[in-house]
Amino acid sequence: MARKYPKSDFVGIDFSPIFPTEGFPGNIKFVNSNFLDGPTFDDSYFDFTHQKFMSVSFTEQQWEKQVIPELLRITKPGGWIEIVEADIIVSTGKVTQRLMNGVRECFKSKGLNIQVGESIIPQIIENTNAFSEIKKKKKSIPLGKKGGKSGQETLKFYTRAYDSARMLLSSSMNITPEHFDALVETVSIEADKFYSYTNHYRIYGQKR
Repeated sequence: MARKYPKSDFVGIDFSPIFPTEGFPGNIKFVNSNFLDGPTFDDSYFDFTHQKFMSVSFTEQQWEKQVIPELLRITKPGGWIEIVEADIIVSTGKVTQRLMNGVRECFKSKGLNIQVGESIIPQIIENTNAFSEIKKKKKSIPLGKKGGKSGQETLKFYTRAYDSARMLLSSSMNITPEHFDALVETVSIEADKFYSYTNHYRIYGQKR
């Protein structure tokens, strides 16, 4: 987008200080910040504010009391806010279903709802009464070979995410890390066999 709109300025924000150091245009800057630590930007700073795949970063209370209010604060009146969240893998075999149940219960035990995008975030946004227009779109994305290049890349995204939480999830599921690895490997096999897919939810609205 930065290359497509060279007259606009883009700011990437993440609480992990891992940003690219080269290969991006001059109208991009990166900021190490966490919404839960307090304001980083002035009120009404952005024309468009986008947030993606943060369901396991915030509790429902944090979404309601801190995250959505902060997105509203830093967005200009008349500006737009967009949130994109992914669901778990559905239409699965027994092994993938076991893994999905384990993922859901692990994060639930920590007060995190990995399925906030479907109804919780839209309801929080609606309850603010701060938007003149709110829209929600659901897109089902086939995983694995059935989904072509996009489906294979999305499946890799999921398996890498599970790999990154290997020790946490295997401990929560009371299985060995090696057993967990076997479950993750089977996800790719079952995705092709059962035509697995995931749902992405895009919620966006215009601030009053």
